[in-house]
Amino acid sequence: MIGVTLSIGSIVVVAATSQFDLASSSATLGASLREGAAETQLGLVYAAVRPSASCPAYRGYQEGTDLTVALYDLGETGFAPAGFVVNGTDYVGSYSALSPGALGEYALALGSCAHPAGLTILAYDAQGDEVQFGT
Repeated sequence: MIGVTLSIGSIVVVAATSQFDLASSSATLGASLREGAAETQLGLVYAAVRPSASCPAYRGYQEGTDLTVALYDLGETGFAPAGFVVNGTDYVGSYSALSPGALGEYALALGSCAHPAGLTILAYDAQGDEVQFGT
């Protein structure tokens, strides 16, 4: 009886793992197809937080409230950011357009102290194209 239970349990675990892998692959493929269809291909060069004395230290590094995001346009068309979403907070503004094959730096004044590790950064434009990065 125990052997039958373990056998059925292992079959269920294998089926669930296969379904999860399939869903993850589909989501990744769907994101790359949307990005490719829009001809928007951006790369995150760096995300840096300027240290501030009013913020605490995190793992030996001083946190800050000013974030600089550097993006490189790998696509065939330019990208004009309408805003950035950093860890769920939207920073709408007037940002300079990025030409194909160019590097652009964007300064964001964060509402609270942050460190550059563990950020989720989403850049979007007025046409609805968006690209997400993690640090």
